[in-house]
Amino acid sequence: MSLQDALSLHKQLEQRDLTADKLINFLNYLRHEFKHQAVEPKAIEVYVDSLVKGSFRSHIKISQYSFACLCHLVKRIYFQDQPKLRRYANAIVPVLIEKLAEHNKIHDIARKALADYWRATSLDVERCLRKYGFLSDRAKVREQTLRFLCTLQASEVKFTIRTLLFDVVSALRDVNRDVQEACKSCLIELYKSATPQALSDLRSEMYSQDIAPNIISNILSSVGAESLTECENHTMHIIPITPSISTVPGPAMNSAASTVLNLNNSHILSMPQVPSKMVSVSHGAIRNVAAAAPSAATSMSVIAASGNSLGSFQKRTPLAPISIRPQGENRTSSTSLAAGPEISQTAEEYIRSVPGTSIEEMNPFYVNSSRELESIMEQMLPSFDGKETEDNWSQRQKNVINLRELIRGNAYADYAITFITCLRGLVEGINKAVSSLRTTLSGHACKCIMDLAHIAKNGIDPFVDVFMSSLLKLCGSTKKIAAQTANAAIVVLIVNTSFQPRPIHLTAAACRDKNAQARLYGSGWLRLILILHCGQKSVMDSFNCGEVFESCIKSGISDANPKVRENMRQTFWEFQSIWPQKANIIMKNLDSVAKKALEKVNPRSTLSVQEPKKRSIMSEMKSMRLAEVKKNAAISSGKHE
Repeated sequence: MSLQDALSLHKQLEQRDLTADKLINFLNYLRHEFKHQAVEPKAIEVYVDSLVKGSFRSHIKISQYSFACLCHLVKRIYFQDQPKLRRYANAIVPVLIEKLAEHNKIHDIARKALADYWRATSLDVERCLRKYGFLSDRAKVREQTLRFLCTLQASEVKFTIRTLLFDVVSALRDVNRDVQEACKSCLIELYKSATPQALSDLRSEMYSQDIAPNIISNILSSVGAESLTECENHTMHIIPITPSISTVPGPAMNSAASTVLNLNNSHILSMPQVPSKMVSVSHGAIRNVAAAAPSAATSMSVIAASGNSLGSFQKRTPLAPISIRPQGENRTSSTSLAAGPEISQTAEEYIRSVPGTSIEEMNPFYVNSSRELESIMEQMLPSFDGKETEDNWSQRQKNVINLRELIRGNAYADYAITFITCLRGLVEGINKAVSSLRTTLSGHACKCIMDLAHIAKNGIDPFVDVFMSSLLKLCGSTKKIAAQTANAAIVVLIVNTSFQPRPIHLTAAACRDKNAQARLYGSGWLRLILILHCGQKSVMDSFNCGEVFESCIKSGISDANPKVRENMRQTFWEFQSIWPQKANIIMKNLDSVAKKALEKVNPRSTLSVQEPKKRSIMSEMKSMRLAEVKKNAAISSGKHE
């Protein structure tokens, strides 16, 4: 499909005296060509602009054929070049949503095209559903948007309603009766086989939006969950949480009782009643507890009932995490907004030995709403499309720096869900920046990943393996500064995120890499993983990590590069503390020279690591000759006397 055809379509749609039959025949021809022929990249924009306009022509047949062509174009781009769909989302997706309200044939075409679009760029589709679907002036569009979510969940395993839950529940208060009924049936359909955690989120959301109790009871009973009135029959447990659990510097507060609670997945899991000293709150359950004002009480109580959460005590904006926002206007940057794993002294010493792992100082940038944050991050997307050129590399660098400033501000602290959702669309762009041949752009991208790990911590767990894949390639670079920065970024990722099998296998791949520098770094990462997760042996065994580590250490101890061997010897003793039997097998298969070199770096050895050097044969012969000369001299002196 050439640019000439696209320009011809544009010209025909602009002509007022053109007969409808001629235009319909040409549209029919284009639809057939979209099915079987590739579209020239330069022509896509012209086609999109023309067909979007044609979809809203007053002539019914022209409108229908134009829209059918547009849907076939979406399908063609989906197979030909998926990233291109993201560029045209703002033009095409609103049209697809609007056409959901049309008669059956058009509705079906729109639904299929919208599902294809979601597979290509779910973030953009969800944003448009929120803006043009749930907030549409037409009740029919709002109703069909809800029904589309049901069909999407039935056909797409990866779809989750969590990010759109606020908007769906808001439809229960719609002025139109049909929309309310559609929303009820939608929620029942979406949550009929949901997990207890998801049902708890639904219950909390409905109560937080003051939905009528009879509607809540009806929906919850239909999905097999209890309402809050039924939950009140259960014992309410009050679990004291002291600020010592996770306190970080936060924004200034006007009220002594103002406290910020950022919650992972927007809920707190139900807990049984236990003594306060025995309570162990997971890092994922409570993101952070900001330091209270000096006059505030030293502890607070979280009411945790079966299925109830803090969401019922507060109104939220779309996509914002459940939080009790401070009222103070003065804000300060926080560099530790999420509870990370406890780090041992050995791990701290290793981290300090790696240059560039500390977080850099940078001015924070603050946003006032999730909508503003979403808009800012959305504007970054176009610059990362396609290959890096002289025209777009500087804009890419500016966007990476802007993202780093957002992280230091309140983007993650106040709008965690929105930030992580939008970040999903920027991950590919960040990886492109990491792989850039321009050292400054690559360096900022690596530091951006480090900032994400320092501040979001296990909030970026879904992206760790993607980031590590691009950083691993950079670690083998001949540019020393770039390789060191990439190494520091991977160290920070390992330290601040949760244990996952995929990064383990990527580390193992680095230990077997052809590049000696990558093997050297890989041996260090392996040691760090063993230090950090030494208490999770059963978890590591479930992923066969012991065998993976054993293979890496065997090859590393006998590596051709002396620095890799030296590093892997230290890693061996960390491995020996977790899997002593496997370590003993490795030790037995080593020659005497390798064994002695290994024993010298044993941190648990009670013997002195410095053994006296053996004297050479020549030195022995010289000493024997000297002794004999002295003896003969003594004998001769005795005879003279």
